[in-house]
Formats: sequence, C-alpha cells, structure tokens
Amino acid sequence: MGLILGFLRYRSLPAIYKSRMIVQSPVINNQAPVITNQNGIQIVANWNAVLTSGDFATLAKTLNLGEDHLCKVKRIKGEEIQKIFTPNNPNAFILEVMVTDNAILEDLQKAIVYGFDNTDYVKDRLLAKRNRLQELIDKTGIELRKMDSTKKMIEDLISGKGSVSSSLIVDASTINRQWIDMNEKFLALKEELKFLNGMQVLQGFSKFKNPAGPNLFLWLFLGLISCLTIAFIYTLFRSINQKLKNRALSRKES
Repeated sequence: MGLILGFLRYRSLPAIYKSRMIVQSPVINNQAPVITNQNGIQIVANWNAVLTSGDFATLAKTLNLGEDHLCKVKRIKGEEIQKIFTPNNPNAFILEVMVTDNAILEDLQKAIVYGFDNTDYVKDRLLAKRNRLQELIDKTGIELRKMDSTKKMIEDLISGKGSVSSSLIVDASTINRQWIDMNEKFLALKEELKFLNGMQVLQGFSKFKNPAGPNLFLWLFLGLISCLTIAFIYTLFRSINQKLKNRALSRKES
C-alpha cells in the first residue's frame, strides 16, 4: 500500500527542471562592486522567501514579471563560487532556479536582472554613474571635435593652402595618434554607458530536457515508511490494548 501511494503521489507531481546562471556585479571606479556577492545572495534569499509564502503579486512587481510565470517557479537560490568569504569578492556567483516549465527561463532571467537593477540603492548608484559617464562623454566629444578641426587645419596647411609654423609641424606628427586615442576613449565611454547595469549575466539559464525531479525512489521510500509507521503504531496500539484487556480479565477471574 505504501509503495502504491508513493507511486501515485509521484505521478501527481509536475516535472521540475533545474537551471543555473552566473552573474556578476560590475566594479565602479576600481572600488567595491555595485552589489557585493553576499548582498546579492541575500536579495535572492528574500525573493525566495516571498515566493515560498505565495505572495506572487509582490514579487511580480519587484521583478516586473507576470504572476502566471512566477507560479511555475519553485525555488530561487544564490551561492558563492568562491567559498572563502571576502567583503568585496570580485568573483561572480551562481543563481539557481527550479521551475516547472523551461519556457519561462528567458523571461525569468531578464526579470532577475531587472530586480537587481531596480533596488533603491542600486538605482541611485547607477544614476550617479550614468551622469558621470554622460558628462565625460560630452566633454570628450567636445575635445574630439576640436581635435578634428585642428587635424583638418593641419592637413590644409600641409597640402599648401597656407603657411606652416614650426609648432604646427610638431603637432602634425602626433595629431593622428592623439585623434585615434581620443576616439577610442570616446567609444569606450559610450560602450560602458550602454552596458552599465547593477548585475551582468556571464552565462544565462540553460534549458534541460531531463527533469531534476520529482524522484520516484524517494516517493516510493516515503510512501513505504509512512505506511509502515502507521502499521507499527496500529499494531502497537492493538497489542497494548489486548494486554490491558487480558490483565483486566485476569483480575476479574482472581
């Protein structure tokens, strides 16, 4: 009976798929990352607590993800790659999820990044960083335009459209290299602004065909143990009850 009940329980449970992604918070100005690993793991633990409580509406708002998707998420867990604790661990950390539908993994990945980026502390830091980058981009753009004008003027002078002073001859020998360096800096700043996030995905979720659960043998074992426990308690109760009846009968006969 226990094996049958365990098997029926196993068949009634949905298939659960496990997947992992690797995330890392960028470092700003060679200082601490926007989100330390410990803080990131704790944020994930808080999300999992809300998920376990069944408050899908709150978590849906936090992650900007539909409740119908969250109903298919069974667990969210974060863990260190480097097990030795350091306050500013530069390494990434692993984020593991268990879902009943692989189709939601792509949306869930975007939702998790959104959730990290939109905490109050992270939003403030990212806003300040974006403002600084935009200011640097604007100033670098102005310098680059000045250098373009100087470069064109020197090219015109060299082509014979004007007289060339000794200082301009020196500038002409280095202007191209300076222009290339300035242009690389300008493009690097724009790229940094474009990809600035509180959390970056180094490796996203993978979709596996084989489910990680439920475990048939585990449910067969639990069903067997449950029924054996009930049978033992029932037998023990009957045995004690029978002994009490026999003792009472012996007293009456005596």
